[in-house]
Amino acid sequence: MRWFILLVLILSGCSYSFNVDDVTGVTTKDISKESYFVVDVIDGDTLDLDNSERIRLAGINAPEKGECYYQEAKTALIDLTLNKQVKLESDEGDKDKYGRLLRYIHTEVLDVNRYLVEMGYVKVYDKYEDTINRYDELKEVEQVAMDKGLGVWSCVNPTEGCMYVGSRNSDLYHTPGCKYALRIIPENRVCYTIAPSDKKFSEC
Repeated sequence: MRWFILLVLILSGCSYSFNVDDVTGVTTKDISKESYFVVDVIDGDTLDLDNSERIRLAGINAPEKGECYYQEAKTALIDLTLNKQVKLESDEGDKDKYGRLLRYIHTEVLDVNRYLVEMGYVKVYDKYEDTINRYDELKEVEQVAMDKGLGVWSCVNPTEGCMYVGSRNSDLYHTPGCKYALRIIPENRVCYTIAPSDKKFSEC
Protein backbone atom coordinates (compact mmCIF):
# COMPACT_ATOMS: atom_id res chain seq x y z
CA MET A 1 0.00 0.00 0.00
CA ARG A 2 2.85 2.37 0.84
CA TRP A 3 4.42 1.86 -2.58
CA PHE A 4 1.07 2.50 -4.25
CA ILE A 5 0.80 5.87 -2.47
CA LEU A 6 4.34 6.76 -3.44
CA LEU A 7 3.65 5.87 -7.07
CA VAL A 8 0.50 8.00 -7.14
CA LEU A 9 2.38 11.00 -5.73
CA ILE A 10 5.21 10.62 -8.24
CA LEU A 11 2.90 10.24 -11.22
CA SER A 12 0.85 13.25 -10.14
CA GLY A 13 3.91 15.44 -10.63
CA CYS A 14 3.75 16.70 -7.07
CA SER A 15 6.66 19.05 -6.34
CA TYR A 16 6.64 18.39 -2.59
CA SER A 17 9.86 16.92 -1.26
CA PHE A 18 9.21 13.93 1.01
CA ASN A 19 10.61 10.72 2.37
CA VAL A 20 8.88 7.45 3.31
CA ASP A 21 8.11 8.73 6.79
CA ASP A 22 6.20 11.65 5.29
CA VAL A 23 3.77 9.27 3.58
CA THR A 24 3.11 7.38 6.80
CA GLY A 25 2.44 10.62 8.61
CA VAL A 26 5.33 10.27 11.04
CA THR A 27 6.95 13.50 9.98
CA THR A 28 6.38 16.21 7.40
CA LYS A 29 9.21 18.34 6.04
CA ASP A 30 8.92 20.99 3.37
CA ILE A 31 12.54 21.09 2.25
CA SER A 32 13.48 23.19 -0.74
CA LYS A 33 14.76 21.45 -3.85
CA GLU A 34 17.10 24.35 -4.49
CA SER A 35 20.44 24.66 -2.73
CA TYR A 36 21.80 27.97 -1.53
CA PHE A 37 25.35 29.07 -0.77
CA VAL A 38 26.09 30.48 2.69
CA VAL A 39 28.19 33.63 2.30
CA ASP A 40 28.26 34.91 5.89
CA VAL A 41 27.47 33.85 9.44
CA ILE A 42 26.30 36.66 11.72
CA ASP A 43 26.06 34.77 15.01
CA GLY A 44 25.00 31.38 16.34
CA ASP A 45 21.53 31.46 14.78
CA THR A 46 21.73 33.86 11.82
CA LEU A 47 23.36 33.59 8.41
CA ASP A 48 23.30 35.14 4.93
CA LEU A 49 22.75 33.37 1.61
CA ASP A 50 23.99 34.12 -1.87
CA ASN A 51 20.47 35.17 -2.89
CA SER A 52 20.72 38.15 -0.49
CA GLU A 53 18.34 36.58 2.04
CA ARG A 54 19.17 36.64 5.74
CA ILE A 55 18.12 33.47 7.56
CA ARG A 56 17.19 33.25 11.23
CA LEU A 57 17.42 29.57 12.17
CA ALA A 58 13.93 28.52 13.23
CA GLY A 59 13.10 27.18 16.66
CA ILE A 60 16.40 28.01 18.34
CA ASN A 61 18.00 30.88 20.23
CA ALA A 62 21.77 31.27 20.42
CA PRO A 63 23.60 33.28 23.10
CA GLU A 64 23.94 36.98 22.32
CA LYS A 65 27.29 38.76 22.11
CA GLY A 66 28.75 39.04 25.59
CA GLU A 67 26.84 36.02 26.88
CA CYS A 68 28.35 32.67 27.81
CA TYR A 69 28.93 30.38 24.80
CA TYR A 70 28.29 33.11 22.22
CA GLN A 71 31.54 32.59 20.35
CA GLU A 72 31.33 28.80 20.50
CA ALA A 73 27.83 28.84 18.98
CA LYS A 74 28.88 31.23 16.22
CA THR A 75 32.00 29.19 15.45
CA ALA A 76 29.94 26.01 15.26
CA LEU A 77 27.55 27.55 12.72
CA ILE A 78 30.52 28.84 10.71
CA ASP A 79 32.11 25.39 10.63
CA LEU A 80 28.83 23.74 9.65
CA THR A 81 27.59 26.12 6.95
CA LEU A 82 29.94 28.88 5.78
CA ASN A 83 30.89 28.56 2.10
CA LYS A 84 28.71 25.47 1.80
CA GLN A 85 25.52 24.59 -0.02
CA VAL A 86 22.43 24.25 2.18
CA LYS A 87 18.74 23.53 1.74
CA LEU A 88 15.93 25.25 3.61
CA GLU A 89 12.96 23.84 5.50
CA SER A 90 10.11 26.22 6.25
CA ASP A 91 8.54 26.73 9.67
CA GLU A 92 5.02 27.83 10.61
CA GLY A 93 6.14 31.44 10.67
CA ASP A 94 7.73 32.73 7.47
CA LYS A 95 9.64 35.76 8.78
CA ASP A 96 10.54 37.33 12.12
CA LYS A 97 9.91 40.97 13.06
CA TYR A 98 13.20 42.00 11.44
CA GLY A 99 12.25 40.50 8.07
CA ARG A 100 14.61 37.52 8.34
CA LEU A 101 13.37 34.22 6.91
CA LEU A 102 12.68 31.61 9.59
CA ARG A 103 14.10 28.33 8.34
CA TYR A 104 15.61 25.02 9.36
CA ILE A 105 18.97 24.51 7.64
CA HIS A 106 20.08 21.24 6.07
CA THR A 107 23.50 20.36 4.71
CA GLU A 108 24.07 17.15 2.76
CA VAL A 109 24.61 15.22 5.98
CA LEU A 110 23.17 17.28 8.82
CA ASP A 111 20.01 18.87 10.23
CA VAL A 112 21.80 21.96 11.51
CA ASN A 113 19.14 23.38 13.86
CA ARG A 114 18.69 20.04 15.60
CA TYR A 115 22.45 19.48 15.86
CA LEU A 116 23.06 22.87 17.49
CA VAL A 117 20.42 22.08 20.13
CA GLU A 118 21.65 18.53 20.65
CA MET A 119 25.24 19.67 21.22
CA GLY A 120 24.24 22.47 23.59
CA TYR A 121 25.32 25.36 21.39
CA VAL A 122 21.83 26.89 21.52
CA LYS A 123 18.56 26.59 23.39
CA VAL A 124 15.08 25.97 22.03
CA TYR A 125 13.20 29.25 21.64
CA ASP A 126 10.42 28.56 24.16
CA LYS A 127 8.98 32.05 23.73
CA TYR A 128 7.66 31.05 20.29
CA GLU A 129 6.57 27.53 21.18
CA ASP A 130 3.22 27.89 19.40
CA THR A 131 4.79 28.79 16.04
CA ILE A 132 7.64 26.24 15.97
CA ASN A 133 6.62 23.20 13.93
CA ARG A 134 9.34 21.02 15.39
CA TYR A 135 9.13 22.27 18.98
CA ASP A 136 8.52 18.88 20.65
CA GLU A 137 11.31 17.23 18.68
CA LEU A 138 13.80 19.96 19.56
CA LYS A 139 12.82 19.89 23.24
CA GLU A 140 13.58 16.17 23.36
CA VAL A 141 17.15 16.63 22.14
CA GLU A 142 17.55 19.73 24.30
CA GLN A 143 16.77 17.66 27.38
CA VAL A 144 19.65 15.33 26.48
CA ALA A 145 22.04 18.31 26.26
CA MET A 146 20.75 19.61 29.59
CA ASP A 147 21.20 16.25 31.30
CA LYS A 148 24.79 16.05 30.03
CA GLY A 149 25.56 19.67 30.90
CA LEU A 150 26.68 20.44 27.37
CA GLY A 151 27.51 23.90 26.05
CA VAL A 152 25.18 26.60 27.30
CA TRP A 153 23.94 24.20 29.99
CA SER A 154 27.41 24.27 31.56
CA CYS A 155 27.40 28.07 31.89
CA VAL A 156 27.37 29.52 35.39
CA ASN A 157 24.75 32.23 35.91
CA PRO A 158 26.84 35.36 36.62
CA THR A 159 23.88 37.13 38.27
CA GLU A 160 22.90 34.37 40.68
CA GLY A 161 22.24 35.79 44.14
CA CYS A 162 21.68 39.33 42.87
CA MET A 163 18.42 41.17 43.45
CA TYR A 164 19.34 43.60 40.67
CA VAL A 165 22.26 43.98 38.26
CA GLY A 166 23.88 47.07 36.82
CA SER A 167 26.98 48.25 35.02
CA ARG A 168 29.64 50.62 36.34
CA ASN A 169 29.34 52.45 33.01
CA SER A 170 25.55 52.84 32.92
CA ASP A 171 22.86 54.63 34.93
CA LEU A 172 20.46 51.70 34.43
CA TYR A 173 19.87 48.52 36.44
CA HIS A 174 18.03 45.31 35.58
CA THR A 175 16.56 42.14 37.01
CA PRO A 176 19.12 39.28 37.04
CA GLY A 177 17.47 37.32 34.22
CA CYS A 178 17.26 40.29 31.87
CA LYS A 179 19.18 39.83 28.63
CA TYR A 180 20.83 43.23 29.11
CA ALA A 181 22.12 42.20 32.53
CA LEU A 182 23.66 39.04 31.09
CA ARG A 183 25.51 41.05 28.44
CA ILE A 184 27.38 43.22 30.95
CA ILE A 185 31.04 42.23 30.91
CA PRO A 186 32.26 40.78 34.21
CA GLU A 187 34.62 43.65 35.10
CA ASN A 188 31.77 46.17 34.81
CA ARG A 189 29.01 44.07 36.44
CA VAL A 190 27.62 45.23 39.79
CA CYS A 191 25.35 43.04 41.91
CA TYR A 192 22.78 44.78 44.14
CA THR A 193 20.81 43.32 47.05
CA ILE A 194 18.47 46.34 47.04
CA ALA A 195 17.41 48.68 44.26
CA PRO A 196 20.16 51.29 43.71
CA SER A 197 18.94 54.84 44.33
CA ASP A 198 21.34 56.41 41.82
CA LYS A 199 20.20 54.37 38.82
CA LYS A 200 17.05 53.91 36.76
CA PHE A 201 15.26 50.56 36.44
CA SER A 202 15.18 49.16 32.93
CA GLU A 203 12.80 46.40 31.85
CA CYS A 204 13.92 43.82 29.30
